[in-house]
Amino acid sequence: MKTIDKNQVSEVTPVKNQTQLNLPTLPGRLPFGKASSKDQIINYSQLEEVRNLLHLTFGTRSMGLITGEAGTGKTTAVRTVTDELPTNKYSIIYLGQDQDGSNLCRRLSLSLGLKPRLSRTHTLLTVSQHLSDTRLEQGREVILVVDEAHLLDNATLEDIRLLTNNNFDTQSPLSVVLVGQLPLRTRLKGIGFEALNQRLRFRYSLEGFNEQETELYIRHHMRLVEFPADFFEPAACKLIFQAGRGVIREINNLALLSFLKACNSSLKQVDAKLVKHVLDQRELN
Repeated sequence: MKTIDKNQVSEVTPVKNQTQLNLPTLPGRLPFGKASSKDQIINYSQLEEVRNLLHLTFGTRSMGLITGEAGTGKTTAVRTVTDELPTNKYSIIYLGQDQDGSNLCRRLSLSLGLKPRLSRTHTLLTVSQHLSDTRLEQGREVILVVDEAHLLDNATLEDIRLLTNNNFDTQSPLSVVLVGQLPLRTRLKGIGFEALNQRLRFRYSLEGFNEQETELYIRHHMRLVEFPADFFEPAACKLIFQAGRGVIREINNLALLSFLKACNSSLKQVDAKLVKHVLDQRELN
């Protein structure tokens, strides 16, 4: 049997790990998640247009309508703008969990610090009076954001409109932003919604990112997790944009899957071939 010289063992070069080989390892914080913090959001053209439109809505105490396909960033866009408002001047009420009209009215009442009444009608009357008193006594502007508004019934949409009617309809005690998917826009043009449709002075339909914004967004998220900004090749970003049609949630999903695939395969970059592989796998699953 052949013996091993101890001196030879000491000269064996150790195998390098992934970090020593300069290959990517999964970061502690994954990119392309929900935009829960300001640093995850990039400023893009449509966000700037929404910002201008909402400031007009708040400045005139009017009603606004933000619609778009699912995943285009409607809620994130509205939250980005309301988060920029001074808290000593504005009170933001967000309702997005209830599609039942009675529950929504109760939550609105509780958000204002009021005890809901037994009937929906009395609760709304109490809310309406409180909104008028709050603006006169405290000088704070109330902004009501109603998310998933396409799921609300006709009576609830009408109740929301009536909250903006005050002092012989000469002024509104609050600003209202309805946020919903595209069917809401079509629905509000139908018979029975004439009064509400006329009050929606400011409207915007979000479409998501264009190709250039998609690449900027992906590079931004790479920097957030301390990866090279060019970890995704331009051709990979283009394919993600085309497959996701600019819809931000789809871009997040495809970019994350591609990122994880590259890290698990110890690849130094995400190229178009890898993205195509991810897309094919997604179709099969």
